[in-house]
Amino acid sequence: MTVQTASILDADAIGRISDRFDEPDWLRAHRAAWWKRADATPPPTGQEEEWRRTSLADLPRGAVLLMDVPELETHLPSGAAEHGVILTDLRTAVRDHPKLVERGLGQVDGPASHAHFWALAQAAWTGGLFCYVPRGVSVDGTLVARQTLPRADVAFHPVTLVVAEEDSSVTLLTEVVSPDGAAGWYGGIADVRAGASARVRYADLQQLGDGAWRIGAERVVVGQDAVVTTLNAEVGSRITKLGLDVLMTGKGGTSKVLGILAAGDDQQIDINTVQDLAADHTTSDLLYLSALYDRAHASFYGITNVRHGTKQTSSYQECRNLLLSPQAGAEPIPVLEIAANDILRCGHGATAGAIDPTTLFYAQTRGLDADAAERMIVRGFFEQVVSQIVDETIRERVLAALARRIGAESSDEVAA
Repeated sequence: MTVQTASILDADAIGRISDRFDEPDWLRAHRAAWWKRADATPPPTGQEEEWRRTSLADLPRGAVLLMDVPELETHLPSGAAEHGVILTDLRTAVRDHPKLVERGLGQVDGPASHAHFWALAQAAWTGGLFCYVPRGVSVDGTLVARQTLPRADVAFHPVTLVVAEEDSSVTLLTEVVSPDGAAGWYGGIADVRAGASARVRYADLQQLGDGAWRIGAERVVVGQDAVVTTLNAEVGSRITKLGLDVLMTGKGGTSKVLGILAAGDDQQIDINTVQDLAADHTTSDLLYLSALYDRAHASFYGITNVRHGTKQTSSYQECRNLLLSPQAGAEPIPVLEIAANDILRCGHGATAGAIDPTTLFYAQTRGLDADAAERMIVRGFFEQVVSQIVDETIRERVLAALARRIGAESSDEVAA
């Protein structure tokens, strides 16, 4: 190996994954090609701007690769399958829909900041999700896929592939849960593609255990006149380092990038994003909110890239951080790279601070004690994102996950 990436992985180990599952030749070749890329692409050194705030020194590279992946829990609305909609684990999709998977799997590069980890997942996945919506199909209801890991001390690099063809519409929620305890490595990646005039709402709810390292990446491609809303809700893990790229490839496309982070203890959550406006008349807006307790720390490094020659683009990025402890910290860094002179809007906003004492005092004058008042204010803070989650299933599950961090709503708070 050129680079020490995961101590249990090498070219032979990648081949043994294929042998274990009796994979077709095309998938064996796919894994081998991506392993070469992972091997030749150095992991981050910490000198890169996106990686200055997260050290990989303690990444559990020796964690045992999870081979016997528990069954993926999925929910497909009634009638969707009859219209050709597919929602299944990636291994089943390889068996039952090989042409569709071969056509889509690993056909795009991930975020440049996470190139090594994107290639590693493409080579070493043992589980994942395949979601496919045919052209012109509109799915009523919410597709749900939930993965529960049986152990904390494992390495798992699942691949999620979501393909929404032209003029289709879909709402998808993915969830991952793992137990607390020993350190583990969750290296999941997501590849989301919206064809021309497609409507995609994709939410990912992360509830990993308190020893988990989440080193993930997400790539979203927005086609002509497509509308894509993504939500990343980060609640669990010890360390989260997520790279998220949104590529606006088609004229008239629209993207909304939402994020909710709730962290406590010694959690560290580090997000870097790229909103890449590569076509005319595109719109991309980002809103990330974090509530930080105890000694938790959140970092955000976001780039808006308006490409040379594009016309009439509109973009904004906003990152707000609520510090609920003197030891909590946040570091929001917005960056604008504008190479065009015909733009409608391009801006940013970033804040980090504690609850305004006047706001807290006013809440307490309504009959709430200090803890209840804080909970109500935090929920109101998150409402900026929650109010934009139009799907009831996603909203309920995200709020339930947040409640485990910020506390449940009491009847007195409701009355206030």
